[in-house]
Amino acid sequence: MVIRRFLLVIALLTLLVAPAEAIVLWQLHYDPWRLAAFLECLSLTLGALVALTDSRLMKHLRQLAMESPWKAAGVPFLLLIPYLVLALGTETSTWLGAGKLTAYIAAPTFLLLPDRLHRAHRAGWRDFAAILALGLPVGADWLGGIWLWPQEVYFFRPLFSVCIAAYGFVVIRGLEDVGFRLLFRKGDVLDGLANFAAFAILGIPLAYGLGFIGFHAMSVSWIEAPFEFLGIYLTIAIPEELLFRGVLQNFLVKTLPSASSGVYGLVIASVVFGASHLHHPPVPNWRYAILATLAGLFYGNAYRSRHHLAAAALTHAVVDTVWRLWR
Repeated sequence: MVIRRFLLVIALLTLLVAPAEAIVLWQLHYDPWRLAAFLECLSLTLGALVALTDSRLMKHLRQLAMESPWKAAGVPFLLLIPYLVLALGTETSTWLGAGKLTAYIAAPTFLLLPDRLHRAHRAGWRDFAAILALGLPVGADWLGGIWLWPQEVYFFRPLFSVCIAAYGFVVIRGLEDVGFRLLFRKGDVLDGLANFAAFAILGIPLAYGLGFIGFHAMSVSWIEAPFEFLGIYLTIAIPEELLFRGVLQNFLVKTLPSASSGVYGLVIASVVFGASHLHHPPVPNWRYAILATLAGLFYGNAYRSRHHLAAAALTHAVVDTVWRLWR
């Protein structure tokens, strides 16, 4: 039943490819076969992303992972299918690109595999190594040269990262309280916006004082702003919140032997999150790191109240959208 629902999601997304392709062809005159391959790759990737938010599917996959290390290790490599659809369908396949993606899937999967039979009550060195294996290649731009049509496509990188991270930590590692979900509930909206308002009181004056933002006409129109927000939410906020809050902060709270582990986990995860922004030009970008650390405290606080990533991702996406409008 669970697998049928997953296949239904894929089928519905695939059906949307035809009208989407017709619209794009009418406007941009792309090669129809290559465009179909691109849209099918996108449908399959989004289908996997949505399916991994289904708790029943995750429980089913967890049972399979407990039964056999081969099943546990094999499932994430199904993500090579959407890549191959795009690469072969657009004639942009390369051994280097395929090798990079295979290694990116394999590294966190095989790091987490030895602990698959034990619930993740505490973090071990392999957990932190897997977090690094997921985050570093995306942040360091090591995943270039994989999705190459109609040009270098960036957004597949964080989408694949989310799928691998969700499977690795929730299914293989059995980590609870990750709270991976894309859609908002009322409480998520209230928590997300409340933490944005709290951050704005401190963050906006600090960002202005550091020259990080300026008050001027918006760089995009009000019509474009919702699409900007949606893109940020799916390709920046959800991936980063899954890794830094749903996994890292969650693990730290479970691991630190203290009654104040919730606060310590929040602060440490926020500092690490801030440090991950040092690589942005000009390197080291201390202004960005300071603001990201401050923002991370509020993202983590939004997650901390209910263990819902959607709340933290909402705060994150609103902050980044406002920054892009007035930077």
